[in-house]
Amino acid sequence: MSKLDRQVIPKATVTALNRSKDRMYTKVVRELAKATGIKQKELRQLMLKFKATYASREAGFTVRGKAPNLIRFNARQTRKGVSATAWGKRRVYAGSFIGNDGRTVFARKSAKRLPIKSLYGPAPPRELLREKIDQAAKLFGIEQFKTELRRAITKHLARYK
Repeated sequence: MSKLDRQVIPKATVTALNRSKDRMYTKVVRELAKATGIKQKELRQLMLKFKATYASREAGFTVRGKAPNLIRFNARQTRKGVSATAWGKRRVYAGSFIGNDGRTVFARKSAKRLPIKSLYGPAPPRELLREKIDQAAKLFGIEQFKTELRRAITKHLARYK
């Protein structure tokens, strides 16, 4: 390996990793939004990205967060219960009601007044695995990395000539 190759290839690898990570991130956010019914803006707040550097050539992102209450999915009280658009489809949760000053959807555990339980929608980390979005993103990322690496090597070689 020549001195030029030792300088160009690591820099090009870091560039390609970061660019392909950004493209994967966009794809995952779009697919998760379709699968869960959570807005893309809210999903981005639940995701952490980390960049590749010359020292550590690793780039990626993580999805965190718990399942939000159904009230976050455009919930409305109806005669039959609460209607919400969790998982991207509107559905009536029979016998449920909106309480806590309009901040929570509840359902009774028995015929008595108490106890009650909160109803939750999809959790982004769980849906990422359930819907096979992570596997599709990995395949997409590999293809993107190949393309970006070729571009980055060409770009970095042009700087040295």
